Amino acid sequence: MEKLDQIYGKASYKKWSAARPSDLGDTKVSPKIANRDVWEVRSFRKLVELVAFLGSMNKRLALFYRGQREDRDPLPMLFRDSWRCFDSAEQLPITEDMRYRYWEELANIGEEVYDVCRATVGLPRKRGLRDIREVQWAIIQHYELWPTPLIDLTSSLRVAATFAMSFTHGSPELPRAGFLFVVGMPHLIGSIGFDVDRHIVLARLQSCCPATARRPHFQDGFLVGRFPMYEPSESVAEKSSLRRRLIAKFKLVDTGNFWSDDFPLIPQNALIPVDDPLLDAFKKTFGQNASASIYNRTLKIANG
Repeated sequence: MEKLDQIYGKASYKKWSAARPSDLGDTKVSPKIANRDVWEVRSFRKLVELVAFLGSMNKRLALFYRGQREDRDPLPMLFRDSWRCFDSAEQLPITEDMRYRYWEELANIGEEVYDVCRATVGLPRKRGLRDIREVQWAIIQHYELWPTPLIDLTSSLRVAATFAMSFTHGSPELPRAGFLFVVGMPHLIGSIGFDVDRHIVLARLQSCCPATARRPHFQDGFLVGRFPMYEPSESVAEKSSLRRRLIAKFKLVDTGNFWSDDFPLIPQNALIPVDDPLLDAFKKTFGQNASASIYNRTLKIANG
């Protein structure tokens, strides 16, 4: 992904709050500084206020959000050191050699995902999932079937904040904390967009997934990654981090007052429903007792 040049962020808000100047151009910073200058927030209402300012100042960008329990580099799963296997929940390592093997197997996984969607839950419109690999990757990544070069985002600030807090309330005795990344992307036209100049692919999950899939629709989910993608090299990994498009990083702290009656924490089952027909279909196809078991494939990769 092309790195953002200069953005309006925390410094811009501070100067505006203090003096209301007519020009904030001298407060622009790089995404690197935005990543370093963490913004602590203790209520969702305040978070909305701050993000509203960021949206009004960075007008040429569409804002998306990612919530994480820890302050780690927001990288696609394929470029991390490990991943949690779909049908065993075991944390599996990803070495450089294994990364290329995961990449080589991704095309097969994509074709099988299309077959599952078409035969099990139905596809009123199938060309995108059948013909565009990034559409297949979007579904694979969102359901965490296999490591891909894409990473999850959401257009919902409340959804991202809920994920950052891991669906749990804090208290004065046991404060809860999480991290929320605000990133700027090109405005999306259509179900999936390819910005060749900025080296970005951005997919809207609601358009990519079958209509009966519940998780992506409840989460207002999007997937983003570097485009074009030919191999999972180290340089591609570095250029796939959301930090390159970062506008602000928030540390959310809940001591019992972060959420309110107007803006409550979203229950886990509302965002990751257990009664998801597409998830059920994937479990039958890719579960440990199935012929296409994901875990069995990882064993083959690990054994060379």
